[in-house]
Amino acid sequence: MKFKAQLFVVNSTPWTFDGKSGVKHVAQMLITSAHEDDDGKVVEETFVARLKVPESLKDTPPGEYITDLRPFADANGNLDFKVVKLVPFARPAATGKAGAGAAAAA
Repeated sequence: MKFKAQLFVVNSTPWTFDGKSGVKHVAQMLITSAHEDDDGKVVEETFVARLKVPESLKDTPPGEYITDLRPFADANGNLDFKVVKLVPFARPAATGKAGAGAAAAA
């Protein structure tokens, strides 16, 4: 499931349980979802979320993203969601300068 997200910070916390240890990474963000109501009007809903992120996303800078969320069952069997992908949202494309070689060829 894809949603627009405003990422504020990813917090990392060490854990130890039953002789095992590791580090848990949790993103703090605002999630915005949009859907059509019965009258066909688009309704946006925004909510605060603290979601697990994989090690590969722990250093993601704050900003706006399109996030891909996947459901999973936590240790107590409750349904939860985790972030599996963050794609930058609405950032302008980078434009490079022409190098000296390009200027000389003109």
